[in-house]
Amino acid sequence: MKILAAHVEKKFRQEWVVRSFSYEFKSGQSYALTGPNGSGKSTLLRILAQYSLPTKGNVNFLLEDHSSIDSDQCHSLVAYAAPYVELIEEFTLVELLSFLIQLKALPAQLSLESFQKYIELQPDKNKFIKNYSSGMRQKIKLGIALLANKPFLFFDEPTTNLDEKAKNWFYQKIKEQNNSLIIIASNEASEINLCQHRISILDFK
Repeated sequence: MKILAAHVEKKFRQEWVVRSFSYEFKSGQSYALTGPNGSGKSTLLRILAQYSLPTKGNVNFLLEDHSSIDSDQCHSLVAYAAPYVELIEEFTLVELLSFLIQLKALPAQLSLESFQKYIELQPDKNKFIKNYSSGMRQKIKLGIALLANKPFLFFDEPTTNLDEKAKNWFYQKIKEQNNSLIIIASNEASEINLCQHRISILDFK
């Protein structure tokens, strides 16, 4: 599977955040969107995930025969994790996982125990998500995205709020995602170095 961005541009008020961005992203490859804070990395990442529409140009998800996937189906192919994407904080972890399984955002066979083992954390299952630390919430977001079994993985500054042990956990889990198409928006060298390809957003201003 592929993601094809063709002549993508995004304008906020009178400012062009992205200009003339064209790129082909392929399954089994990882890509870093780089640039300083405020340069538009998050904006471009959301456009590539089809969470936001460009001002000009288009983004298509393609099968191997280059046929386009219907836009109504694209959301089901994407896992997206970012510090600003909130969990449902009034849920316990058990309730959150059950809810996501019902939405088919996580595999039906996933249990609380297997999820805790995967993220290497055992938070109080009766505690509300809002009472977890910021680092714990971020690791849960990453675990959900990584276990979602989606072909397209999008991460925006993924190790924000993580300690060194948790960062190393994420680095290892990303290396295990051999078949996915991974795009990471970051200005952190350790996150950029996880990726095979680098794209500077400053080249598209």
